[in-house]
Amino acid sequence: MRIVRSWLFGASAAAICCSATSVEASAQTRRFDVPAQPASSGILLFAHQAGIQILVSTPVAAGVTTNRVQGAMDVSAALKMLLAGTNLVPVKTGGAITLKRRQPVASRIALMPVVAQQIAAPVNEIAAPPQQEPAVVSPATEQDIVVTGIRASLQESINVKRAASNIVDVITAQDIGKLPDQNVAESMSRISGVQITRREGDGSTFTVRGISQNRLEINGRTLLGPGAGGNASLESISPEIISSIVVSKSPTADMPEGALGATVNLKTKRPLDLADLVVSGRLQGAYTDQADHLGYRGSALVSKNFSDTLGVLASAAYSNTHTRGYSFDSGGWSRTNNIDGNGDGVNDPGLFRPNRFMARIFDRAEQRLTLNSSIQYRPADKWEIVLDGTYSRLKRERQSANYQVLLNDNDVGAVADKDGTIVSGTFNNVIVRPLVYDEPTEFRSTNLGASTKYDGDIVKVSADASYSKGRGTDGGPGASFTYVVVPRAGRVASAAIDFSKGNAVPNLALTSNFDVNDPAQYQLASVFDGDNVTNNTGYDGRVDFTILSSWGPLQSIQVGSRYEKIQFYSETPQSLPSAASLIGKHDRNGDGIITVDELPGLDYNDRQGSFFPGAGGDFPRDILGGTVDKNVARDAFGLPVPRADAIPFGRVSIKDVEQDTLAFYARANVAGTIGGLPLAGNAGVRYITFERISSGYLSDTQPTLAKSRFDYWLPSANASLDLRNNLTFRLAAAKVVARPNLNDVGVSFVPLLVSRTGSRGNPTLRPFEATQYDATLEWYFAPSSALTVAGFYKNVDSFTINVTQSEFIGGLSDQIEPSTGQPYGLFQITQPINGSSGKIKGFEVAFQQSLRFLPAPFDNLGVQANYTYVDSKTPLIDEATKTALPLPGLSKNSYNLIGFYEDKTFMLRVAYIRRSKYLIGQGGANSGGSPYAAARGQLDMSGQVNLTKTVRLTIEGINLTREVDRQYLQTPQRLFYSAREDRRVFFGVAATF
Repeated sequence: MRIVRSWLFGASAAAICCSATSVEASAQTRRFDVPAQPASSGILLFAHQAGIQILVSTPVAAGVTTNRVQGAMDVSAALKMLLAGTNLVPVKTGGAITLKRRQPVASRIALMPVVAQQIAAPVNEIAAPPQQEPAVVSPATEQDIVVTGIRASLQESINVKRAASNIVDVITAQDIGKLPDQNVAESMSRISGVQITRREGDGSTFTVRGISQNRLEINGRTLLGPGAGGNASLESISPEIISSIVVSKSPTADMPEGALGATVNLKTKRPLDLADLVVSGRLQGAYTDQADHLGYRGSALVSKNFSDTLGVLASAAYSNTHTRGYSFDSGGWSRTNNIDGNGDGVNDPGLFRPNRFMARIFDRAEQRLTLNSSIQYRPADKWEIVLDGTYSRLKRERQSANYQVLLNDNDVGAVADKDGTIVSGTFNNVIVRPLVYDEPTEFRSTNLGASTKYDGDIVKVSADASYSKGRGTDGGPGASFTYVVVPRAGRVASAAIDFSKGNAVPNLALTSNFDVNDPAQYQLASVFDGDNVTNNTGYDGRVDFTILSSWGPLQSIQVGSRYEKIQFYSETPQSLPSAASLIGKHDRNGDGIITVDELPGLDYNDRQGSFFPGAGGDFPRDILGGTVDKNVARDAFGLPVPRADAIPFGRVSIKDVEQDTLAFYARANVAGTIGGLPLAGNAGVRYITFERISSGYLSDTQPTLAKSRFDYWLPSANASLDLRNNLTFRLAAAKVVARPNLNDVGVSFVPLLVSRTGSRGNPTLRPFEATQYDATLEWYFAPSSALTVAGFYKNVDSFTINVTQSEFIGGLSDQIEPSTGQPYGLFQITQPINGSSGKIKGFEVAFQQSLRFLPAPFDNLGVQANYTYVDSKTPLIDEATKTALPLPGLSKNSYNLIGFYEDKTFMLRVAYIRRSKYLIGQGGANSGGSPYAAARGQLDMSGQVNLTKTVRLTIEGINLTREVDRQYLQTPQRLFYSAREDRRVFFGVAATF
């Protein structure tokens, strides 16, 4: 049996490592099916099938095509056939077969006996240490991507998947570059089992097999960012700096813990994986149709390789775009006993009404910057040093117009459906609020790493250390600035609303005694000012040892240790001073109120038209909008910048969490045969202990602290059996843990004062625990083609779920309703709690084929498709329906469909992705039930025309059908949120020299 691994040889070699039995390789007859293809992938596949280790530097393999090898033969004859007519010769170097460029005749004659001796040597004498995942053999330059195209990238991904000793899925730089993706989250969504959620049109978070508790790495290190809980901002990471994405769905003992679904490793480009000198660039225009704006984006890469000893790489990607989005939300639904839902004159208990009608138009100006650098140094053949650095920044200036109609129980002519949902009615004495928000966002992330390794003949040692920093201010809804205005005295309105049509926006007809789009009709009720600040830091280091073995089936033993420290800090301070406290400064005419024209920094300069284009129904399309400058307003009113120590209720929003983790592991790698079939496997155990300290405030003057400690033993095992040369069966089992999001374990309470929602932390949350089992069958039936089927089962001992309840919050000073002088004290509060055990099971099917058997020009076509089914059983009960709930974030069905055409001049790729509905969290019985996200699909495309071997025209289209995002509570009639984002088109030129 064989264990196949890829690793770096010195500082520039892409190595292919396969372990076999102790029988001499040359004495074995093996069956080969290796198509003619670029050497970078052909050698990898050959080594996999031969059960031997071959080392080849990428510059040496660049531009070389290996021959087709098919049939049963011994390894030495097969290797000779593979390399016949090329300029590559095998040489024994440091206990391995190394391919080098052909020497002059005199030198070549002297080398041949050494080669023959090497091939005849026992394979376990040259076995390399297994790593946690195979390294991708990259093409020499981006020009090779043009020459070899999509098929070569598909073959490369196949080769890496076949070479892994655990269950993985891979997407390579070539494939990433051909997909119309704006960030790495969208690139990941093309992998089977990976589902993403979007934030304002961009991929932001992801699940694997329906599970959100996953580990995200960059070059094998923790990827810490400015997001909630220390999560990286995937929106700000450009896919153009990535060489490959490896999704490990079954763990090995040497892999860091923390993944309930999968470990996702983003590998950045390295200089010694490229040719001697590479200079490439791309410049594109960026058109967004709802904003009707033309922006741009560009990228550049420079890499220099000095004699395969020192490599230096620097790359950058930058974009400047303007987008527009439209959304509706109902502010949740509330149970009421004060409305007659059937017209019999008697109020009906237990009906649900919407809390508001809110139309929102938001305009965003975004700048994204990603920088990447790498230095590789190989002072000797067996020693390598690597320094990596990645920096990303997302800056978003966002102004939004919000047309709010606040509803109440004063509903005339209400109609309720069978589920108790008031689908239509006329609400009297509603409050109309045209609000303008200033919502800036900025995320910054820095990741630095250093590693070294020494590959001895018997013992191999590696060490790695990294530092991560993430900082951000997120001015999303509820963490921004706005003047809260309400109609002046005597202005009254009623609203006839109808949800029964099932449209993205319900019908709304306002009847009022004033012009709701006239700014002069409004006065100030309060000033909302808030922010969401994060500051996260992470350190980790590890040391690993591999001891090679020639004892029976044991190939090697790995042991190591890892330490990680994460510091997470966030605060969401908010202030809401009432108009009464500000009148003395800005009531210029002395009438006892502050009118809109007296508000500094506010300019109602535009009536926003065409709200939610394409949505059917009858609702206001023109809403009052404009801009607001929070800095001008703060200066004029003397308001402090919202910080936890500066404003009332600020400190209760602090989440300060420190987490330390120490781990040790041991892993054994074995190889042999069963019934003449190659069998490979690994088994090991990982011990981890981690401590968590959560600190914050119960009130502005009462600090609090919570401590917890957890210890786990995590066994794991993987095995693969080659049933045929192109058919592999894999089994895996493991115990895994995933820590809860650090944002969830903070000691904090964050009320969002305008939206009347909020969140509360829970420092008693336990880690997720699960025992998982996996099986796959992989059939590689043709070049660049594969059919794989995977089944999985997870027994989850504990997990976290969000629960939303209605809660009255007292002690607030705002006066949002002037008619009563009282605040709205009822909030919808979401808090994570410890769930009980549950089960997750499902299967994946993935298919890809290059249709070379078709007549020209159809032989340039190809297809990719994958489908994932996931089901879950949990003890969670929906309080409203008393029925069982699925796992949050889990879509039962999801699939990807990709079709492509590529010849020497032209490339076109069309991709469609879809996921079914999924649960967002557990809702309360009085708040409308549990929230769900409706099913959603998206159609994207990319195209390319090669003008020369180095210059090409490019075009990409994203969200071509402008799909609508929808969320609802319990039933689709209880619409909670809907949104439509821009259709985006990128076009330009790319070149590689």
